[in-house]
Amino acid sequence: MTNECVAIVAESKLFRAGIKSLIGSQLLVSMEADGAVESSRWCTVPNLILVDAVEGNEASVFVDLNARFPRSPIVFLLRHASREQALDLLRLGAHGVLGPDLLADALVLSLRLVLIGQIVVPSFAVDLSLTGETHYQPVGFDADADLTPRERQILDMIVHGQGNKAIGLALGIREPTVKFYVKNIMRKLRVSNRTQAAVWALNHVAHADDETSVDGAEAGTGIIGRSEPPDVSIPAASPSATRLSPIRETADVMA
Repeated sequence: MTNECVAIVAESKLFRAGIKSLIGSQLLVSMEADGAVESSRWCTVPNLILVDAVEGNEASVFVDLNARFPRSPIVFLLRHASREQALDLLRLGAHGVLGPDLLADALVLSLRLVLIGQIVVPSFAVDLSLTGETHYQPVGFDADADLTPRERQILDMIVHGQGNKAIGLALGIREPTVKFYVKNIMRKLRVSNRTQAAVWALNHVAHADDETSVDGAEAGTGIIGRSEPPDVSIPAASPSATRLSPIRETADVMA
């Protein structure tokens, strides 16, 4: 067993126990939490954080964990083999995305790759090229989207995981109005879901001094920007790429 400390973040206690039983004999799993908030109780900084990727709140979980543990690589374990979700998580800044069909040995090998500084990408995502200056730019993203101060305010709340009802209560507007704003935001950003909108926000720092106030409040809402995302170079898929890419990468590391 290695001395690197792995932490598990998952709402399901059964899920956390299952993962711990799979990797606990080879990796030190000393911390767990049911969410990013509970992780604030951890006494030490983990060497790696493994997160259950529940679709819809990945962005807020990543933002919170990355803010608390900026030096800890974050790896998401998918519930479904979704290429779009995998790439969205990599654009957020995740150091690894793992598919749902991994065997225990492959899971351990993948986490060990991340622990030595590698980026882990599932095979079902590698046939989408993400190279060059635009390798963190989702297809269709509008880098110059003209969002209003209110839309930026709502986008910041989306980044932090708030739903339409919570946004409406916080801003004193009706939920249908929030839905209207959210649809407008997605249309302007040319994205199809809230996670992709959060990805855009995380890569574009809000300039509060340049915005006018909204209902007496500052429109610039401090959207967190990631100026230097991990340098992920994803090779083109080959016909034989039918298994998770970390297996191939492990051979390179061990050679």
